Amino acid sequence: MNKITLVSLALASLLATSCSGFREANGSFTVHAESFRLFGLAIPSCDQDAAATPTAEKFPNATIVTQVSTPADWTSFWGVLGNIASFNATIISGKK
Repeated sequence: MNKITLVSLALASLLATSCSGFREANGSFTVHAESFRLFGLAIPSCDQDAAATPTAEKFPNATIVTQVSTPADWTSFWGVLGNIASFNATIISGKK
């Protein structure tokens, strides 16, 4: 395989890594979204937006109990390292 093919396969696998979804049971719900960060860019989209949108649309009168998100800052060593290349996630849970 040549280098262009390898780079194309690597990029395609990165784009396929993110996912989002929700689960509801017994009057409560959990929404999750994941993305891959490469040099500060979220691929394919911001995981916080991907988690917040279904929460607002599917559960409009819900009460959010917890929201956890991977920090994406440029002010600490781990934040910079995470922005260069890492998986980020946002999880929102609450009651309907």
